[in-house]
Amino acid sequence: MVWPRGGWRRSSQYFAHRVARLPGSPYSIASGFAIGAAVSFTPFIGFHFVLSAILSFVLRSNLVAALLGTIIGNPWTFPFIWIWLYTSGNWILGVDQTAYAVHFDMAVLWDFITLGLSYVGGGVIFGRWDPAVHTTLISLWHSIVDIIWPMIVGCIPTSLVVWMLFYFPVRRAVGIYRHNRILRRMKKSDRHGLVPMLESAKEKIGSAAKSATKKQDETS
Repeated sequence: MVWPRGGWRRSSQYFAHRVARLPGSPYSIASGFAIGAAVSFTPFIGFHFVLSAILSFVLRSNLVAALLGTIIGNPWTFPFIWIWLYTSGNWILGVDQTAYAVHFDMAVLWDFITLGLSYVGGGVIFGRWDPAVHTTLISLWHSIVDIIWPMIVGCIPTSLVVWMLFYFPVRRAVGIYRHNRILRRMKKSDRHGLVPMLESAKEKIGSAAKSATKKQDETS
């Protein structure tokens, strides 16, 4: 990923601006973005877009906001997300990690995901199902099966919490942004419409008053 030219702060502000300007109600935008963020906290990499689209359709949320929300899951955050899911999942399952130690190999997990996506993509798009890749995937699966199950268990409560953490702030931010936008439009319309009209009326009244005073002076 390339470092943004304008810096992370400016890029974040632009991203938030684009999200707030999406069509739809504050609920649909906030719910959609929260869905994308919540789905990012699942181990189903490669299917985040599909899951976000399905959930946004079920919950009547904004699809574009849901897809944008998946940016929360990225190569910088995935390692922390996976470790958290694995740890919390073992805690929920009541697994004593000191007595039942499983080596959490991030490289093996990543290889399984990338190779699996390549295998499925090549099969679906080009119709090529490589037997050697299939054998490698089975071997990798046996290496990570004890890791995936705790991650699936841990992602359920984590995703619910993440959804709430993003939904309420985003909905409030969208509401404030639209309120301020309406106020700016009203001020702009006043500045270009009502104010010039009042100034013109004031000038006409002033000139009429001057002419009336002048006529009164002439008659007297």
